[in-house]
Amino acid sequence: MDENLNNVIESCGIAPDGVSYYDPGNDPNFVFVQDPNFEIVTLYDVEGNIANMNSWFECAHYVNGGWSSAQILNYQGDRLLFISILVAAIVTSVYYVLDLRKKYAEK
Repeated sequence: MDENLNNVIESCGIAPDGVSYYDPGNDPNFVFVQDPNFEIVTLYDVEGNIANMNSWFECAHYVNGGWSSAQILNYQGDRLLFISILVAAIVTSVYYVLDLRKKYAEK
């Protein structure tokens, strides 16, 4: 936890009095207790998933697991390629249609 302490403080704030962090591991029966005094924090993972934290302990656990309060924007190269090809096809089609109309108008 010491190596991630700065990340935890940056994302979750300082631990409230009486709360100390311990690693609950991957226990499927572990339940994070909601803290009504904790302002909800939204964390993001590298895949763009979103999780809302309801306690400092839960937030610290997720930050130690690699989640961050900074949203990571993935480059959507396939979308850009599709839009570029679509625009090029439309421009080419319009040019071709206008050129045909011009040729038939001259006859």
